[in-house]
Amino acid sequence: MRLYLDLSYGIGGDMLLAALADAGLDLAPLEEMFQEAGLTAAVAAVAETRRGIAGKRLILEQAEDQPLRTLADIQAVLDRLPLNDRVRERSRDAFRRLAEVEAAVHGCEVASIHFHEVGAVDTLVDVVGAIWGFDVLGVTEARASAIPWFTGTVTCAHGEISLPAPAVLRLLEDKPVRPSSFTREMVTPTGALLLDTLVDGFDHDGAAGPSGRLHAAGLGYGMCDTGGGLRLYLLEEEPASSDTVWVLESHIDHLSGEELGRAFEGIMAAGALDVLALHGIMKKNRPAVALRVVCDDAHLQAVETAFFAQTLTLGIRRTRTERTILPRTATTMHTPWGDIRAKAYTLAGQTFIAPEDDALAELAIQTGHSTAALRRLLMSK
Repeated sequence: MRLYLDLSYGIGGDMLLAALADAGLDLAPLEEMFQEAGLTAAVAAVAETRRGIAGKRLILEQAEDQPLRTLADIQAVLDRLPLNDRVRERSRDAFRRLAEVEAAVHGCEVASIHFHEVGAVDTLVDVVGAIWGFDVLGVTEARASAIPWFTGTVTCAHGEISLPAPAVLRLLEDKPVRPSSFTREMVTPTGALLLDTLVDGFDHDGAAGPSGRLHAAGLGYGMCDTGGGLRLYLLEEEPASSDTVWVLESHIDHLSGEELGRAFEGIMAAGALDVLALHGIMKKNRPAVALRVVCDDAHLQAVETAFFAQTLTLGIRRTRTERTILPRTATTMHTPWGDIRAKAYTLAGQTFIAPEDDALAELAIQTGHSTAALRRLLMSK
């Protein structure tokens, strides 16, 4: 299952868990786990309608007043919760990451960090619940839209601070942001932590979005009305599809290299899907190529006519064959020199993004690097 987050109205931990519940996640087992650890009395997502749009809002009742917690305290809580190893380790990594960020912000050691607001039970429920929810739903990849920038101030345990909060800024490093007119907290520290922990990639322009077969959608509202909520889309991976194509082939020993290159251009212009030249030796020891052209039904006649015209061959062998096609979509890739056109394809539940060769050629002219060097640089990230 793939997941996409629309961050138009920001994100908080409670918003993500509420959106997961609205998309079909049952929170009852999560409530039972925290009750078993003696930490909460209730965890539920209740129906909420704002501006005529129905979604869910998270409610949580704590069993008792909670102490300030260090990283060791939180890890001890995680050890008490009946989680599987995947969820427990990912939760431990998330809080370790948060402790490191807070230590860097405050200029102290990780072990001395007390988490204040983010050490409370609601944050434990938000973080563990989201990670657990992804696991229950079988999410193998998560992507999100660009993050809306916001300004203003907020009051916390350290007093009034400017937004985005320092910890949020650290957690949003290397992630794409976009301008907005928001003057309130649109991304909470818990929300930023979950983006850093759970999201595999982000869109860099408004044209991108979810890709796949839509399975379910959810809308999660936060405690404050920011004008909208967090939209979440669950998508089933498009299965590899199959179709039939024509393979046209002829042995060519009478064209020069220049003429063969022009033949490639003419055949592709007629609608061929691919052209391949396999070099060999023909009769009378003549160097030659087996010219192989792939096309679909719609372009068969035009491609075959171009094949004859461009190569002056006297015969073409035709074979109808099946092919398997991986799901792919047009997208963009972020580079140090700006966004370029790219192709996203999915294999075994994992999505890969590869730059388009024409886009690399344009970037090579701009940067002075070869397309090979650019491809290796961008694909290694």
